[in-house]
Amino acid sequence: MTAFTVEKLGAGDVEALRTLRLEALALHPECFSADPDIVRAMTTEQWMDGLSRGIWFGVRMDGALVGIVALTRPASRKISHTGELCAMYVRADARGTGVADSLLRRVVEHAANEVDQITVTVNAENKRAVKLYERHGFRIVGCIPRYIRVGDSLHDELIMVRAVSSSD
Repeated sequence: MTAFTVEKLGAGDVEALRTLRLEALALHPECFSADPDIVRAMTTEQWMDGLSRGIWFGVRMDGALVGIVALTRPASRKISHTGELCAMYVRADARGTGVADSLLRRVVEHAANEVDQITVTVNAENKRAVKLYERHGFRIVGCIPRYIRVGDSLHDELIMVRAVSSSD
């Protein structure tokens, strides 16, 4: 197994991040609410702005970015004690290696110093992802039926929540 570490992504990672994000949207459109056409058209400046509005973590194997996750926080003070985990993706050849678990551990560790809870939505049919999140303390609190439309197919999204704090 190849060794890897989770790192915070920054300005120098924009092209690798863009490539991996577009791969995720192309291969698994039912798992992401982001529109690939909009993401594809984003400028480097827009990517840089996105990096500055949240925190992105990534994992590299043999120099290539193979996994990503972002934690964003809302602008509203009323809900600023929450974070949203988004854009979680691990390249197929890196699945089963611990990359996803490492990314989630790192984002939860970071979130514990920033927010009281994290939410994530996940395609209800993606049992592997649901189990991953459950392993990391997330629990299902709801379902948004027919939330994502890909062509003629509609997909339910589960809403999952995990409390975090420095004492967890």
